[in-house]
Amino acid sequence: MGIYEGITPRGALVMIFASLGGLLFGFDNGWWGTVLGEKAFLCDYGTTAMVDGVETCNLTTSQQSAGTGVGSAGIMLGCAIAMYVNNIIGRQKTIVTMAVISIVGIVIEMTSAVGGSARYGQFLAGKVINSISMGIACNVIPIYLSETSVASARGFVINMYQMVQIIGVIVASGSVYAVASRTDKSAYFIPMGIQFVAPTLILMVVPFIPESPRWLVWVGRKEEAVRATETLFKTETNGFDAVDYVNKLDAAFQEAKEEARATGWGDLAKQPDLRRVLIAVGIQSLQQAQGSSYMTNYIVSFLIGVGVVNYFPVIMGLYCLYFVTICTGNFLPDMFGRRPILLSTSAFCAATLIIVSILTTAFADPSSSVQKASIALIFLWYASFGAQSPLIWIVTAEAAPTRNREKVLGLATFCGFGVQLIITFVAPYIQDAGYGNIGSKIGFIWGAFSLINIGFVFFFVPETKGHSLEQLDYLYENRVATRKFKGYHFADNVLATSGNAVDEIVVEDSEEKKQDLA
Repeated sequence: MGIYEGITPRGALVMIFASLGGLLFGFDNGWWGTVLGEKAFLCDYGTTAMVDGVETCNLTTSQQSAGTGVGSAGIMLGCAIAMYVNNIIGRQKTIVTMAVISIVGIVIEMTSAVGGSARYGQFLAGKVINSISMGIACNVIPIYLSETSVASARGFVINMYQMVQIIGVIVASGSVYAVASRTDKSAYFIPMGIQFVAPTLILMVVPFIPESPRWLVWVGRKEEAVRATETLFKTETNGFDAVDYVNKLDAAFQEAKEEARATGWGDLAKQPDLRRVLIAVGIQSLQQAQGSSYMTNYIVSFLIGVGVVNYFPVIMGLYCLYFVTICTGNFLPDMFGRRPILLSTSAFCAATLIIVSILTTAFADPSSSVQKASIALIFLWYASFGAQSPLIWIVTAEAAPTRNREKVLGLATFCGFGVQLIITFVAPYIQDAGYGNIGSKIGFIWGAFSLINIGFVFFFVPETKGHSLEQLDYLYENRVATRKFKGYHFADNVLATSGNAVDEIVVEDSEEKKQDLA
């Protein structure tokens, strides 16, 4: 089966519409990460000082830390809310809720500059509310995409979220760059206002997005599930049997309910769900610890630290390269699997950032050649991390079990953004002069966590390529060892039954089930 087989034109359009939720993240990260180098914003919201007869404007270290940190806090709150809202009202209505919250937050952000002087506290309040919508988005969108895709192309479909997110980053960063020479409020009003595009588009396309068939099955609405399935997978010529598909989903769900004693929080502390929780939490947390949030929010500071003066063109180049490598998630994970890409990109990320840090340590006043070498290495880091980023969301979505999907994904993203919160609050104090003053040598820390990620993936993250979500439930339930997932082949495209042919021996004995999960 080809990796794109089973995707219908209408189903692909639904995936694109659903992926627009990634724009919420993209616009916020893009404009905030670059506006920190824009004089008009810094003068209105920050402090002004005369240095050698030249007016200099900056946010204080505490302002910069709070501006990025409250965003992470809002995302964490959104993740916590999503665990319940996603399950109670369904995926479609959760997407609507997410868009409405975003609009409220953006309005509060923009009105913070109306009047005589800009109010940074009000701006932060709006940023928190907008970030809540992003926390909901990073839960509902990957869940929806994973539940409405065919197994062979699940990596491609989930990666749409990342692709749309980076498009938002590029557009928002480009808008800041385009108006950077302005000296009035429009220099930051325009980038702020562009954020309205994301929730507005989402509200416009939601009527064309069917509810997740899997969620409908889980809440006992099988007839609606059949109609939603037909919307996603049926064409006039492919003969797709939506009723049979929904019956299989229902059979798998009923079996999962019978095997599980509970679907609450306590279930997550027991095997096999505990294993899946640790995989999802670990991969999300280590993504942030490798420098993801730092490079997004403090890239201007990092580039200044390695001696770059004209950083806007460099940032735009980095984001464009990041988007190109993100696009490899459309085919690499489904062609070669999850583990090889995670391992190789983590090694490359570690090497590039550690070398950059060595250069900034060895050359306190970097020459032109050292600056160019550092920029080239940062470009290589972005390329490698771009290839890795889709895998983070793919692995997280696939690690979440059927009976506790919302809780596991919500907990994983909550913990991941908790790590981001720590990093964004602490990083300015580690690198800024007058505090830790280590500058761009902070890359040693992120490089070390990339090395840790190699070990984590090798020992704990199984290969999930080609398996349906129901088949993954089966493999985890039977305590299959991490490096043996790849050897299992099922006769059915959805179900995992005892009659399926496998290359590996299915673990049956209760004592064997207690074996080392690695």
